[in-house]
Amino acid sequence: MSELLLYFFAAAVVQNLVLATGFGTSMILRIVRHPRDIVWFGGSMTYFSLLTALSGYLLDWLISTKTLTGLDELLHFLRPLLLIVVVSLWYLLTVLVFKNAFPKIYHRMELWLPMSAFNNVVVGVALIANHQFSVSLLGAVGMSIGASVGFTLLSLLVAEAREQLDHTDLPHAFRGLPVLLLWLGLIALAVMGFSSSVSFI
Repeated sequence: MSELLLYFFAAAVVQNLVLATGFGTSMILRIVRHPRDIVWFGGSMTYFSLLTALSGYLLDWLISTKTLTGLDELLHFLRPLLLIVVVSLWYLLTVLVFKNAFPKIYHRMELWLPMSAFNNVVVGVALIANHQFSVSLLGAVGMSIGASVGFTLLSLLVAEAREQLDHTDLPHAFRGLPVLLLWLGLIALAVMGFSSSVSFI
């Protein structure tokens, strides 16, 4: 349980995965235009990230226990592609269930559901957790939930900063995206100050 909390806290706050790796930065800049959908988007991304990390953990276990003999080198090389196939299968299953069982909810999340499933945070967390660090199952769960919660928190901060930084005191050249990128850079430096030389990600 402590490993789950350690990786959750590391991926969400101490070394925010978005700020430390750049995963999902373009998605943050897109989702902050619709602030009321940020929490729903983060929840959906948590769902896909968790399922992909768990499926990737199972896939890596099958590869490491030599269950799939003869294909070891090919499977290690094709691991990112296999994770994208896993995300696609989870996405299709989710769409089928929500479209048939909950059509009103599906209509509301129809536009941002593919963006929450097919972004580099979801696949990146599975690759980092299962391949780079080979963490335990609880560590992979903590890292995937922590990265999604960190993404959601950072999206809420960026949405608030977008409103606060949008005023006429700024020079015209810095308004909009330039000042937002500068602000993200300063936040990234502040978060990197928490981690010092210890790296979980």
